[in-house]
Formats: sequence, structure tokens, C-alpha cells
Amino acid sequence: MVKNLKRTHIGKNQRKVLDILERYQELTARDIAEILWARDIRYKTAEYSSVHRSLRTLKERGLVEQVGGKIRWRKTKKV
Repeated sequence: MVKNLKRTHIGKNQRKVLDILERYQELTARDIAEILWARDIRYKTAEYSSVHRSLRTLKERGLVEQVGGKIRWRKTKKV
């Protein structure tokens, strides 16, 4: 029972990522991190890792999908 409740919960960071993807059609994890923190974000930083982790979790739940060769993220129709 606890597992099901945990899977339906969307965290604060995940909610922010979904809100950004509602405004913009397709973005990379780096683009999303730069919007969230309003500064230049490099790979392998805590900010980038946080966004990437949120995107992976949202993908597992079917709320976002990967698009194209350069990995971009898009919100699914499910939400």
C-alpha cells in the first residue's frame, strides 16, 4: 500500500519541471536547469543532476518522454 502512495506523489522539483515543459514544447535537461536557476548550468553539477533525476522519475511514471537524437524531453498527453 505504501508503495502505491509513493509512486503517485510528485515532488516539488518534479512539479517545477512539468510546469516548464508545459510552457516549452521540447527542452534538454540542461535547458530546464538553466530556466530553474536562471544562470548557466554545466553538466555534472548538482543542479543538472537534480533535474536529470526528476526527468528520469517522471519518465518512469509516463509523464514525460524522450525525443530525438539529442535527448530532449516532452510532456506526454497523459498529464
